[in-house]
Amino acid sequence: MQQTRETVISISMVKLNIMALLTIIGMFYAVGMVHKAIFGEAVLTVTLPGLFLFLMVMTVTVGVHEAIHLLGFRYIGGVPRHELAWGINWKLGAAYAHTKKPITVHQMKQVALLPLIPTGLLPLALGLLLDYLPLSILGVILLAGCLGDLALYRKLRSFPNSALVRDHPSKPQFTVYE
Repeated sequence: MQQTRETVISISMVKLNIMALLTIIGMFYAVGMVHKAIFGEAVLTVTLPGLFLFLMVMTVTVGVHEAIHLLGFRYIGGVPRHELAWGINWKLGAAYAHTKKPITVHQMKQVALLPLIPTGLLPLALGLLLDYLPLSILGVILLAGCLGDLALYRKLRSFPNSALVRDHPSKPQFTVYE
């Protein structure tokens, strides 16, 4: 790496989780009001099998979200498969996708935003279009899960697109080399 300036950027998981909780509460209310305005009611019936199915779908969708990041690292960032990792950081309570190889700021911004539509906006929009409140709620939760990606994108905006980003393997932080 020929860059001269090194900047370590971290994301506070406490602030991020508080923001996610507030977003979920606000969006639950807004989505309920939209369902009520369009369809006349917003009814949610919770059953044990329904709750189990909801949690299973949410778990799978979180995995798909991280897999989309990996595909982005691979095909946008050109990172070889053996330099990619993913999993769950149980201490932070967060799923992650990680690249061991530095990529450019431009590539990282693209990779950060990749899952936003398929695993956030799409379930929410489909839930509203189909008048299926559980899918709308899933979309709200998954969209709140994209807040970390949006925070990463926001922090990267101040750096030149050609700068390199090295992802930290275990912490919610990265280093930018300008």
